[in-house]
Amino acid sequence: MKKSLFLLLIGLASLAGGCAQHYNITLQNNNSMSSRGKPKYDKATDSFKFKDSYGRLVSVPAFRVKEIAPQ
Repeated sequence: MKKSLFLLLIGLASLAGGCAQHYNITLQNNNSMSSRGKPKYDKATDSFKFKDSYGRLVSVPAFRVKEIAPQ
């Protein structure tokens, strides 16, 4: 019983920790943006889509992105 409860708590902690990853997106003009979660590349529009620190959906054209790095 104790072992299964321990494994459940470890699983929940790792799941919650994986969702909290933030990324810094540096643009070609050296401006910086922060995202909640990893930006996703949209091949159809040639852009990166992500939620910003306020939870709004943002789309940035790929040619404007210089670097995407985890915080």
